[in-house]
Amino acid sequence: MTEDTITQRIEQRFIEEIRHHLSGWAEKVDEDFCQKSFEDELSNLNGDSIYKDFCFDTASYVAIRKLGRMSISIGRRLGEIYDKIPRFVAAARFDLTSEQVKEKFKNLELDICLRNVFLSEEHKKHLNETCQKYIENGETKSKNGIGIEIRYNFNPNDSARLRKDVDMVTYLLEADLLPIYLIFSSISPRDEAIKRLTNAGWIFLVGDQAINFMHDLLSVDFQSILQEENVRNEIKTAIKDFMKKIYQSPILKAAIEENK
Repeated sequence: MTEDTITQRIEQRFIEEIRHHLSGWAEKVDEDFCQKSFEDELSNLNGDSIYKDFCFDTASYVAIRKLGRMSISIGRRLGEIYDKIPRFVAAARFDLTSEQVKEKFKNLELDICLRNVFLSEEHKKHLNETCQKYIENGETKSKNGIGIEIRYNFNPNDSARLRKDVDMVTYLLEADLLPIYLIFSSISPRDEAIKRLTNAGWIFLVGDQAINFMHDLLSVDFQSILQEENVRNEIKTAIKDFMKKIYQSPILKAAIEENK
């Protein structure tokens, strides 16, 4: 398979994943912002003594709850796009099987594992040079490879998630794999959580550093795909349509009317 063919497959897979999630967001808007959903949510608030006693049994609070859930859904789906696609790309870029790239450590699944034992000399050289470019003491020739965790949005607000990340880096260090934690969003990182995980052994690359690292490592620029005119227009139209539905929904209209 030629490099051009691999690139075309990667771009198509990326676009298909985007379309899948755009469709999912549209379906969620249709379901969560309709009249029945508004009436059901308001009825639930009216039936709960705590919310009723504190005067949260209102259209305004229904709107806040619905918008909050939509925001979570958007963040989760963006995360899935940026979590899943790089694994597929890594397998194609380094001539690996999906099982070689996807590795579990005591029931915890790593996003991308690149072990030197599975790599050609050329690929090992590329991996080593890329890691040294972005990471101090990032030499990988003397190690067994690298392990990568990927987050589009980093918001570890529960101790269980942090414990899993601490456990994972422990397993990677035991396996003599360089542990790299990528966060693509530059506005989401939590300094206290990053400090804890850095102390545990993770090496963090955030924002443009993470994006550029992945671009150099995998030889694919996801951002450029998103900037292609036909792709950008498709995304813009889909987002505009479901945002319009939200702001013209019975829920938002009732909330605005209530606060006049």
